[in-house]
Amino acid sequence: MNNLFQIDGMLLLRLSLPLLIIMGMALILLLISAFSKKAHPTLTLVLSLVAVVTAFILSWGLWLQGTPLSILRLAFDRLSYGFDLLFLVATFLTLFLSRDYLIQEKICEGDYYALLLFSVFGAMMIAHGADLIVIFLGLEIMSIAAYVLAGSKAGVIRSYEASLKYFILGAFASGFLLYGIALIYGAAGSTTLASLQNLNIPPAEPLLVLMAVAMLLIGLGFKIAAVPFHFWSPDVYEGSPTSVTAFMASVIKAAGFAALIRLVICLGHLPQIPWSKALWILSALTMTVGNLVALRQTNIKRLLAYSSIAHAGYALVGLAAALQKNALTESTLGAVIFYLFAYSMTTIGAFAVVIAMGRRGEDADELSDFSGLAAQHPVLAASLAIFLFSLMGMPPTIGFMGKFYVFSGAMEAGLYGLVVIGVLNSVVSAYYYLAPIVKMYFVKEREQPLPPISYTLLIGIFLCLFAVLYLGFFPSSLFLIARESVRELVF
Repeated sequence: MNNLFQIDGMLLLRLSLPLLIIMGMALILLLISAFSKKAHPTLTLVLSLVAVVTAFILSWGLWLQGTPLSILRLAFDRLSYGFDLLFLVATFLTLFLSRDYLIQEKICEGDYYALLLFSVFGAMMIAHGADLIVIFLGLEIMSIAAYVLAGSKAGVIRSYEASLKYFILGAFASGFLLYGIALIYGAAGSTTLASLQNLNIPPAEPLLVLMAVAMLLIGLGFKIAAVPFHFWSPDVYEGSPTSVTAFMASVIKAAGFAALIRLVICLGHLPQIPWSKALWILSALTMTVGNLVALRQTNIKRLLAYSSIAHAGYALVGLAAALQKNALTESTLGAVIFYLFAYSMTTIGAFAVVIAMGRRGEDADELSDFSGLAAQHPVLAASLAIFLFSLMGMPPTIGFMGKFYVFSGAMEAGLYGLVVIGVLNSVVSAYYYLAPIVKMYFVKEREQPLPPISYTLLIGIFLCLFAVLYLGFFPSSLFLIARESVRELVF
């Protein structure tokens, strides 16, 4: 028995090593920040990058092994490690966006990097959760760190306001989520995902589970900023530090979808729950409201916030298609994961350009700040144009391929109406995505010169550009990884 326990302990340690590395480095950075207030920003950046790269390499190796296991209510399968890879790539790019921006905005580097890694650790816990309680704990760890990051601009009232709004509304969402978990426990007698997958509801007693699923959808809908749970997103995106906004738009949104995918896989077999109809309505509302309200935005961060809402709707199309088929196939769910990666790379790149445009102590938030950028810095203008074309879904970018895979799966599932709504929304979105491009290329040059751009920020922009264009031309490898991630699951 002791030998068996030791073997399981060693196996658990090896499988959870990426999570432990991120958590361990977060604690180290917190200690550095506490005991060395003047720690060099390059040191904290390098330590964070080392932790993220090491965790990525280990996660990739464990993904390649592809042995699905569940230990102590933690799932170790390709879906969890696939989301780990997404989180770590997005965090890696966010770190490149952060270094000089933190100095410029006088944000404490040690606290910032520690909180960023704590939030990533929470996201990874969500991806590995084989129990609703574990998923809830991951959501809280991720969210609490994000609440603090949103208000990390010292002395800026708008940043404090964003943090407070995010915290208050996030607390309500957590309450709904926890109440839904309690109802699930009352119906199934357990909160493990395995018990939910084997749950059978008597035809006369569906109400408890329906209420539980509704509560869970409200809580997770807040995390992915789906309509009507999206009201926090524009204000929080606008008031938060821009590097934090990029992180929230990529990692936190993807983590919400990781929990949602686990949930629909476990409860998708229940005929009493109208999953497909609910996700159909949620997707259509989210796409339409996000795009229509974005048309009126003159602030680039609010514009990208409503764009983020709309893209959550596009990703929900893939989930609705998977459930419409009555079989969660690799291609439809793989399309959702591919789309989340595509959106994350593109939106981080767009926010990187917004950071590059900011003057010391002042963000370039308004569309008018981009006037004449093509004349002053043609590379920066071309980069932002490519990112906006990708968000629009124009070929040959990764954004086009993401929408192609998602809409193709919906067409195969017979969701023609939802595809039409998605295509029409993509056409509408062209109007507000083209607005910054018109400002950059067809409006006279602005009077104030562009500040110098740091090499770390330029590296982040070029890495995002590479991902957007290379994977737009050659998407098959990434789509294969996304599809294989949902082939063999464990709970």
